[in-house]
Amino acid sequence: MSIISLYQAHPCNCCNMLAVCAKDRQFSKSGLTDRSHRVFQRKHALIDSGDHFAGIYVLHSGSAKAFVTAQDGTEQITAFYFPGDIIGLDGFDNQRHVQSVRFLETSSVCFFSAKEIKSLMQNSEGALSGLLKAMSHALTEDNAMLLALSNSDSEQRVAKFLLDLSKRYKARGCSDKEFILSMTRTDIANYLGMAIETVSRIFTKLQKNGIISVAHRRLQILDPIWLKACLQTSLTERLTGTTSS
Repeated sequence: MSIISLYQAHPCNCCNMLAVCAKDRQFSKSGLTDRSHRVFQRKHALIDSGDHFAGIYVLHSGSAKAFVTAQDGTEQITAFYFPGDIIGLDGFDNQRHVQSVRFLETSSVCFFSAKEIKSLMQNSEGALSGLLKAMSHALTEDNAMLLALSNSDSEQRVAKFLLDLSKRYKARGCSDKEFILSMTRTDIANYLGMAIETVSRIFTKLQKNGIISVAHRRLQILDPIWLKACLQTSLTERLTGTTSS
């Protein structure tokens, strides 16, 4: 399986809103086989915190990050988005977005208006199922990351991050062993609640030990078994080479 840019990868087969496009009679009658999408450049904003909820977006290509901003201006990254992911679900609560979203590379999105979503949820079982599935998945992923941040050491956080990326790339038809990191190490450190120096040190250590290979922003996972084992063992066990019985 070759390395594919997430700008080039076609996400429709893994899109949580596939049932909407497939069953929406309006689009069927118009003869359209795909929903039109808008292209954004790197660092451009899709949503700003406080924006009125107009609808949801599905990332069609590229990647993006979501973050919240504290009163002192500090930003905390809360999620990374890849093709097929739904963006803007936070706006359902108070009809205002609490997170901001910026693109990590040239990207495009499909838009579903709030009015359209309401109508489709009332008339399409597939649309309702897809949306509930996306919300459930997002909640599960958030809980898993919170658990990792509170109960894992630095190496385990990085290992989980790399394995999660591998899983998400594979689901989109890309290689799960070799891919481009669209986010910076500063973004990774922010997301994992770590210092950038710590992230860089761990990446260097993993590369030196033959676990990963990094060339510019291209990362190759050479030993996924070690990464998976890392999540199951303590730092003391990894330092001493012992395993718990």
